[in-house]
Amino acid sequence: MLPDTDILSSELRDIFRKLDTSNLSEEEMLQLANGCEDHIAGLCHGLHFLGKTFVSFADSDVLEFSRESLCQLGHGLKTTATLLPALMELHQITERKIDAEEYLI
Repeated sequence: MLPDTDILSSELRDIFRKLDTSNLSEEEMLQLANGCEDHIAGLCHGLHFLGKTFVSFADSDVLEFSRESLCQLGHGLKTTATLLPALMELHQITERKIDAEEYLI
């Protein structure tokens, strides 16, 4: 089985592209943009922590994980890999709309 090479595309990201944001106020668009930024940062911090933890485990010769732990880790990483591009897409949509509205003023 070949690995999924298009990790920046997902059904969730495609749905976000189709969202109609025309009925959101400028304040709601800013809240949405800020929420996306916060969640992207949170996911990145979580991945950073996970990476540091794995390095620490390797340095301490902790090399065994339970099947359950690996399954939870796998699900968490897959979710993060889906959410990051989708949130980035939604953030770009909101930024473009905010910029367009500022241009019109």
